[in-house]
Amino acid sequence: MDDARIPHWQLLGSTPMFDGYTRVRRDTYRLPDGSESDWDLLEQGDTVAVVAFTTAASVLVFEQFRVGPARPIVELPGGLIDPGENALEAGARELLEETGFAAAALFDAGSEWAGANSTRRKSVVIAAGCRRVAEPRWEAGETGRIGELEASALVPHLLSGALSDAGAALRGLHVFARAELTDPPLVALQARVRTLLDPATERPGDTDAGDPFDAFWSDVDLSDADAARTLLEETIRAAEASPARIDYERASLHDSLGEEDAAVPLYRAALAGGLEPALRTQATIQFASTLRNVGDASGAIALLRDVPGDDPLIASARAFLALALHSDDKPVDALRVALQTLAPRLPRYQRAVGAYAGELAKPDRVRAISVGVLVRGDEVLLEAYPANDRHAEFLRAPGGGIDFGESAEEALRREFAEELDATLEHVRPLAVTENIFDGAGARGHEVVHVYAVESADLAGLPSGDRLAVRDSHTTVGWYDLAALRRGGVSVYPVGVLDLFG
Repeated sequence: MDDARIPHWQLLGSTPMFDGYTRVRRDTYRLPDGSESDWDLLEQGDTVAVVAFTTAASVLVFEQFRVGPARPIVELPGGLIDPGENALEAGARELLEETGFAAAALFDAGSEWAGANSTRRKSVVIAAGCRRVAEPRWEAGETGRIGELEASALVPHLLSGALSDAGAALRGLHVFARAELTDPPLVALQARVRTLLDPATERPGDTDAGDPFDAFWSDVDLSDADAARTLLEETIRAAEASPARIDYERASLHDSLGEEDAAVPLYRAALAGGLEPALRTQATIQFASTLRNVGDASGAIALLRDVPGDDPLIASARAFLALALHSDDKPVDALRVALQTLAPRLPRYQRAVGAYAGELAKPDRVRAISVGVLVRGDEVLLEAYPANDRHAEFLRAPGGGIDFGESAEEALRREFAEELDATLEHVRPLAVTENIFDGAGARGHEVVHVYAVESADLAGLPSGDRLAVRDSHTTVGWYDLAALRRGGVSVYPVGVLDLFG
C-alpha cells in the first residue's frame, strides 16, 4: 500500500496520564476533517522473545505467573531490551538469565508492533544448539519454572493462544525458514523448522532431514573443542559421505572453533573435490569469509564474484563480498555492493537507492600504493585494465594499496602473493612518483612506490598468455617494451617505462 495516499494526522500535544511500570500518555490529534481526537498511548520498552532449540531437540519454555491472565503461563524466554542492546544481545542475555542456557548460534527474526496504541516493538530471536551452561539468575520478584517442549509440540502450543508472544514467534519462525543462512548450526536448524511449520513440504536445496551432519550441528557444544571434534569424527564414521562433504564439515567445525588457518585447505579441497551443489555456495561463502579473516581479502573477492546472480544465496554472497571489499581498502566499492544488494529488498525507493549506489564516487584523498616492475629481455609484465564506459584500456604495473602500518615493500610482497599467487625473490627500489588521473567518474591521486622485482613464479609465463588477477577482472601478461614506447595504450604510473632506459 502506498502510504503517500493516506492522510497523516497532526499531533497537537501530549499529556502524561500515568507513570508506573507502564506509562500512559494522552495524545491529541487533528484529523484530516479538521476535528480533534484524544488517544491514550502505552509507552512501553521494546522486548525480545527467544525460540530456543536445545541440543536435545526440544524447545525451552519458562512457566511463570502473569497478572493479566491471573494464572501461570507457559511462555518463551525473553524480556525487555535494555538501552544500548540490540535484539540478539538482549535475547542471549535473557536466555542465560532465565534458563541458564546459551546458544551455539542466534538469528534475528525481526520485530513487530505490540499493538496499535503501544510504542513497543516485539522482537524474536531464534537460538540454535542451546545447552545448559549456568544456573538461572532471576530478578527480584521473578519466579517460575524452566521447562522443555518437544520440538513437534512447539507450533501447536503457539497456535493454542495460551501465551503472549505466540504470533510474534510464529512470524519469526517463518522468517527464519525463508532466510538465506550459512552458519552451520542455523542451517541445520532451518531444515527442522521448515518441517515443523509444514511437515508435508520439502524445499529444493534442503539437506535431508535425516542427514547425520544436521544432527551434529544441532547437538555440538562448541565451548568444548575436543568433544566437538570427537563428535564430528564419530558422525563421519557413521555417515555415508563423500570425501568432499567430509572436508567441508571438518572445515566448518574449524571455522566455528576459530581455527581459520586449519579450515582454509579443507575448504579448498571440498570445493575442488566436487562438493554437492546444495552445499557448494555455502562452502564458497564460508571459505571466502575465512580468507578475509586470515588476511586474504583478494582471495575472498575472487571467490564471491564467481557466485552466479541467480543463486539462492546471492544476497548472502554479496554481503560477504562487501565485507571483503572493505577489508581490501575499497570502501566505496563495498558500499556500492551492499546498497545494490539491499535496494531490491526495500519496500520503497528501490530505484533511487540503486541509482545513487551506482553514482558513488571515491572520496578525494591521496592514496599510497606500491607497484613492481618485472622485465624479461625486451618485455615487461603489466596488468591490463579493459576498456569500459568510463575509461579506455590501459596498462599498469602490478601492485596495490599500502595498508596502515605496512612498509611499501611489505605491501608489494603481499599484493603479489594475494593477487597473483607469486613470491618475489628480489625487490629493489626504483623511484617514488605521483599518478594524478581522471577515471571512474572521479579524479585520482596516488603516490606510487616503484620497485624493480624478480619472481620465478611469473618469469615462466608464456608471452602470449594472460594470468587472471584474483580480486579483479584484470589480467597480467608480458608486453613488448618497444611497442609500448611507440604509444597506443597508456601505461601507469606515468614515466615508469623511462626507468629502464
